[in-house]
Amino acid sequence: MSEPQQPPAQPYGTPPNYEGSHYPPQQPSQPSQPYTDQPYGGQAHAGQSYPSRPYPEHQRPASAGSSGLGRIAFLLAVISLGIGLLVTLSYPLMYRMMGDPSAIGAFGAVGSGLVLIVAVVGLILGLMSVRRPGPQILAGIAIGVTASQLVGIVISWMSNLFYALSF
Repeated sequence: MSEPQQPPAQPYGTPPNYEGSHYPPQQPSQPSQPYTDQPYGGQAHAGQSYPSRPYPEHQRPASAGSSGLGRIAFLLAVISLGIGLLVTLSYPLMYRMMGDPSAIGAFGAVGSGLVLIVAVVGLILGLMSVRRPGPQILAGIAIGVTASQLVGIVISWMSNLFYALSF
């Protein structure tokens, strides 16, 4: 089977000129008068007026506040991750240095409390940044990181509470 024959491609914007077609052949139009001060060299018809600038200039939204809040929220999320990692990695040292279980518990509570405070502040700033116009990727990352840290801390505290109540 052979491919059907297609007519040659037409230049952009001109209709095809088939025999028996109802389109008359088009000739490129020449401007009858030189360009005026109208935009794009067009002429206004009688009774029409065109503004000197047909489209308003694109205005960038003020994103300095949003970008700044997003960066601060992201920085707080990274700081809270670092504090949590430091507290977790220092538990073996606390077991060696202090044999008292209440001191180790107090160390964990203070470390988790500090992570909780920094994560809450980072989450609030991230949520404030998302509501403003501008780039929101750092704020979204900060919200995800701090929310997961908050959930982890709350679940950890609840499990410790239920464990302590069983004795």
